[in-house]
Amino acid sequence: MGVSKAQKNSAKKYQDSNCMRISLILSKEVGEILLNHIAKKGSTKNGFIIQAIKEKIERETGENFQDLLAQMQTAEEGKIVKSAEDSTTEKGGE
Repeated sequence: MGVSKAQKNSAKKYQDSNCMRISLILSKEVGEILLNHIAKKGSTKNGFIIQAIKEKIERETGENFQDLLAQMQTAEEGKIVKSAEDSTTEKGGE
C-alpha cells in the first residue's frame, strides 16, 4: 500500500516547519566509500551523517549533544518570554 496524498502533505508540512535541509557535495571516491560503509552497517545515509555530526560536535565541545540541545531550547524559550514581555510593555501593559 502506498502513501496517501494527505500523508505526503502532512509529512511535507512537518518537515517545512521542523527540519532544515542541507546539501552535501562529495568527491566520487569519498561518496563511494561513505555509501559502502553505510551499506555494511545497515544504516541510512541521513541517520549515519547525523550521528557523525553529533559525535564530532561532542568531541569538539566536550559536551553531550543532548545537553547542548537542551541549552539551545532553554535559550530559545527565554527569547520567547522576553519578546512577550517586550510586546506587553510596548502596548502599555504592566
